[in-house]
Amino acid sequence: MKIVHSLEKKIDYLYFTISGEYNRADFTSYAALILKECGKHDIYKVLVNALQITGTDLSIMERYIVGEAVAQLFPSTIKLAVVWPEEDINKFAETVAVNRGVFVRVFPNIAAAEHWLLTPSRN
Repeated sequence: MKIVHSLEKKIDYLYFTISGEYNRADFTSYAALILKECGKHDIYKVLVNALQITGTDLSIMERYIVGEAVAQLFPSTIKLAVVWPEEDINKFAETVAVNRGVFVRVFPNIAAAEHWLLTPSRN
């Protein structure tokens, strides 16, 4: 099953939900849609809810590739919170992306992701 998505504009951020079987091409193809919507609504905070994705126990190499893809696709002007199944979080993809300048964090639940996303950044 391909990934299915929905996008909702909240007051302070875009809420992007994805579900289905993990596929890197599908997963990364949504970056252009997210960036377009950010520009359209002049909102640069995004919460990606991937809790309904299956096949999320990714290899180290896959996590590295995803981290690099996120770094290539998202500019540092976007604050990106990703909610991922807790049992499959190891922060490696996040670290790869952050080391390349992306403002991203991975969380096990929506409340924690939303709190971080809406907390003003210290620059």
